[in-house]
Amino acid sequence: MKFQIYDLRLFRRMTQKDKQYMLMTLRQARRTSERPSSEPRAAALVVSQDQVVGKGPTISIGLDEAGQRAEGATLYTNIEPGLEAADRQASIKRIIASRIARVVIGATSHATESETVDLLRLSGIEVATGICEQQSRELNESYFKYSSTGLPFITVKFASTLDGRIATRTGDSQWISGPASLRLAHQLRRENDGILVGIGTVLADDPRLTVRLVNGRDPLRIVIDSRLRIPVTARVLQEGAAHHTVIATTDRASPKRIRELEELGAELLILPEAADGAGVNLVDLFAALGRRRVASVLVEGGAGIITSLLAARMVDRLVIAIAPKIIGQGLEAIGDLGITSLKGAITFTSVKTRKLGADIIFDGRLPV
Repeated sequence: MKFQIYDLRLFRRMTQKDKQYMLMTLRQARRTSERPSSEPRAAALVVSQDQVVGKGPTISIGLDEAGQRAEGATLYTNIEPGLEAADRQASIKRIIASRIARVVIGATSHATESETVDLLRLSGIEVATGICEQQSRELNESYFKYSSTGLPFITVKFASTLDGRIATRTGDSQWISGPASLRLAHQLRRENDGILVGIGTVLADDPRLTVRLVNGRDPLRIVIDSRLRIPVTARVLQEGAAHHTVIATTDRASPKRIRELEELGAELLILPEAADGAGVNLVDLFAALGRRRVASVLVEGGAGIITSLLAARMVDRLVIAIAPKIIGQGLEAIGDLGITSLKGAITFTSVKTRKLGADIIFDGRLPV
């Protein structure tokens, strides 16, 4: 009995150490935000006798830095070994050859988990999985969805008042949220491969759809415009921006307008119409973006597109900056979803809220 008590205490101490080092690994992995979402955001930490002896964005780099000190050490990685490398088998063999004693994994791929874990254990390596699993999985949620379905992870983001308005009745929407929430919006842009808006947003706000308030890459600009109403003077088409802009339209669009926009450098996606005839078929749009290796898309409006995506249950994540303001009559963030019973309400698998400046940030993941 005394041995069992001692063993339990040892296990608890080990688990706390594992969480501590996995959180360090996750902090390092988050620095790889420049990577496209089709590639995992990964990091590795090699720990020997409570000292970090190697670290890097891949297991090989972490083991190289550790050198001979890797023997008998523990390797921490936020994602299943091999997923971060071009050659999965070579990465696993590298771990075995280093004589690592223990591997601690944050999140695994359900498709290959048992094979990877079995290979390591058969080589005499102790393996622990699921340490800080939720944080590890959320960091690579776009990668996991894209690698298993070929479809992008869809995040919808908007700012609203307490009474759920995204603009006044005259269309004024700048700015509902505060400066800190605007910075968060640009962080989300940086983290996604593409940023999508409807033609109504372009006509009303003429956005640039670039990353400005933080450092980082600009996402691919995607505009849904079934009738090609976009003016050639729009900022998403000016000063070379057209070469990084995709316009999704239907075969009802004017061939002359298509040629005009293509001559500016924009890419035109000619897609089928939705079944109800209300614009571009969104399922076909995201399938086409997936084939283009766009693995994550941030949707910033407008209300019609947000409503259509939620009604079709295509949204993976919803981020709302809720400002302490009430304006009464105005533009609703979300329109009619056809829900007549509370049993049909959209629910979330996880929800986080936090205060950011004067605003409250709601961040929820929706069922797959």
